[in-house]
Amino acid sequence: VISSPVFGSGDDELGARLMKNFLGTLPEFGKSLWLLILLNGGVKLAAKGSPVLEQLKALREEGTGILVCGSCLEHFKLMQDKAIGETTNMMDVVTSMQFADKVIKI
Repeated sequence: VISSPVFGSGDDELGARLMKNFLGTLPEFGKSLWLLILLNGGVKLAAKGSPVLEQLKALREEGTGILVCGSCLEHFKLMQDKAIGETTNMMDVVTSMQFADKVIKI
């Protein structure tokens, strides 16, 4: 679960680089990573112009699903700018978390 466009807090420029590195590393986990959920500010990562679109595309090509919160997209006025992922709702988010063996939140 990714709820911010940056990894960590303190310096957003560093956090953006860390997020890019984090997402770029995830394919190394293979099929064990089956789903990413983007919530709150994390939906900005799925929008046109996002610096991590290539990393997200690579994950999707490896079979990782990407759920993007529709309410969050609407809040940030990004619905038309979503470039990757499946627009979803809280029921899908909760259900996905329930079925997961492990949930990691960033």
